[in-house]
Amino acid sequence: MEFDRKTINKLYRQDTGLVITFILFVWAVLVFVLMNVSSLALTEITRDVALGAGIVAGIFVTSALVAVLVHLKKNCHALYSEELRNTSIKA
Repeated sequence: MEFDRKTINKLYRQDTGLVITFILFVWAVLVFVLMNVSSLALTEITRDVALGAGIVAGIFVTSALVAVLVHLKKNCHALYSEELRNTSIKA
């Protein structure tokens, strides 16, 4: 069963937008938390370690979400065709 490219592209754009929103949300929360941790840290080394760990965590989360975007881009047609096929069977 072949599905409309327009429908597949719409689903791809929605998922891409959602992943990008997650990336922005993660960094917004991370900046907020790191600013508060920075002001609460008693020593310079504690602050630096906390900031370093937070930034490394943010980089890992961002790289994982970028990997999801790459996976969606490479396998767009197969992923969404399967999704649409499973949705049409249940309906």
